[in-house]
Amino acid sequence: MTAHWKAKTHRAEYDRMRERIVLAAWSFACDHGFHRLTLNAVASQAGCARSSVYRYFDNKEQLLGAVLQDRVYRLGQELEQELQRWPEHGEQMVRGLYLAVCEFRHSPALELLRTLLVDDEQQLADIVLDYIPRIASDMLSIDPVFAEARAAGQVREGVSDDDIMLWLVTVGLTLAQQSMLDDDPDAELAFLRKMLLPSIFAR
Repeated sequence: MTAHWKAKTHRAEYDRMRERIVLAAWSFACDHGFHRLTLNAVASQAGCARSSVYRYFDNKEQLLGAVLQDRVYRLGQELEQELQRWPEHGEQMVRGLYLAVCEFRHSPALELLRTLLVDDEQQLADIVLDYIPRIASDMLSIDPVFAEARAAGQVREGVSDDDIMLWLVTVGLTLAQQSMLDDDPDAELAFLRKMLLPSIFAR
């Protein structure tokens, strides 16, 4: 049973205030990092009382989960727009992955994943390889790209959708963690084409 002091989900202002708090948490993290984020800091960033934050989230972990969900949703919207710019399925994968890599490299998204998902016994790479394919498939709506490419006979025989997603994440994680290309967009796009397309697409 919901406590009487909790925000009522059926009220019109619920979504607006909840989004305001989530965006405030992300804004604070972009400036200071998630390691310094507290509910007091989020309340100050959102311009509300700490008690108001508790009306929507029971604790910091629940708020961080909402932030992750919001970032994935927003990245999914950006990906959908980006994919529409490129008619070729291979270039759609390259451009979509590059956009995701930039999100992780230039924002605290990777730190957020580490804060929420990594324990002392498990490496971040293992978590990312296990978790990201699921949210990418479920929430980023990238599966239709695979289906269309497969229907057009462009995917290599024996390569499953799971294989494609795992390879996308593996290559993306490699690019996000290395600096040999000096954050050169053209060089990085060329790297992704070289690493992705021969492994996924038939000649």
